[in-house]
Amino acid sequence: MGGLQLLPETRKKIEVKLPGQNRFLVFSFIILALTLGLYFILLTYRQSLFSTLSSIDDQLVDLEKSRNKELETRLLGLNKQLTVVNPLISSHFFWSEAFIKIQSLVQPQVQFTSVSADALGKKMIINAVAANYTVIARQIASFYTVDSLTDIILNKVQSQPTGQVELTMQLFFDSNKFLMKK
Repeated sequence: MGGLQLLPETRKKIEVKLPGQNRFLVFSFIILALTLGLYFILLTYRQSLFSTLSSIDDQLVDLEKSRNKELETRLLGLNKQLTVVNPLISSHFFWSEAFIKIQSLVQPQVQFTSVSADALGKKMIINAVAANYTVIARQIASFYTVDSLTDIILNKVQSQPTGQVELTMQLFFDSNKFLMKK
């Protein structure tokens, strides 16, 4: 192989450096441009948040000016009163319904002269006038047909000069059945 050889046996890499071509500097400028862009985007977003906050603050001031504080105080007082009254109303006795039940059981020949009721004692005292003793017996029997009346006591029976019979009776009741609305 001793002849003329035009190609070198080993290749060497030739690096050519051009002046001004610095990759680190270009990369730094790209990072700087991205950072500045992000900064201006965040600055614009911050400005829009502050303007929204200012608008909401103005709306709150207008709302505060339109409030009627005296009416609000009265409404709060009413609300407190209703929280006290609501349990009473929900457990309210319905005497009108109880009287309707009693009225439906009264015999036509019996007239009440007075009625007194005691919810805590769970009793009702009735003073009445009946036509005769048979009517009284029918009256007591009609009261026993109601399951909400637990006991009936005939306290006084007295004949009147008019031929009628005066009576006093006590009706004992279960308040859960007799007085509560169903």
